[in-house]
Amino acid sequence: MKRNQINPIPPVALDDSPAHRVPAGDALPPDAPRRSTQAAREVRRNSALRQARTCYHHLAGIAGVGLLEQLLDRGWLEPEESQDSRTSYRPTALGLKELQQRSVEAIPATDSRRRFAYGCLDWTERRPHLGGALGALLMDALNAQGAARRQQGTRVVLLGSNFADWLEQPVQPG
Repeated sequence: MKRNQINPIPPVALDDSPAHRVPAGDALPPDAPRRSTQAAREVRRNSALRQARTCYHHLAGIAGVGLLEQLLDRGWLEPEESQDSRTSYRPTALGLKELQQRSVEAIPATDSRRRFAYGCLDWTERRPHLGGALGALLMDALNAQGAARRQQGTRVVLLGSNFADWLEQPVQPG
């Protein structure tokens, strides 16, 4: 698949200036749950909170939804049967290899109380972003590699200029 055919991860710089925000439509898919009043306000403002934020310990907002779409489009994750209404995901062999090259150990822990990987309904986008242990591992790796960092005192995540390329290029050993 050509790069321009894949849903892109939004390129956002490590600041909150309007010039660096990702343009996004306000329209919801017809079957999506309605937005809360607060979420609708963030969408109208196209705020930094909408662009990229944490949801527990994983990446949410436009950036989080885009990241999950990329992982699925690239064949790094695939859906698996779930015992509840949330879609669960498992890494493919290719996904394990590619994530390991980006310093993400994506082997599901069998003894963990935390779900490994699932679709967490995004507050503003009303589409899933990646939740669970894998979502937290990805956020940790993005942070450690300078592709994303949490804005102190808020849930806003500031994305580095290398965020959009993070999936394209494995981390070089230091």
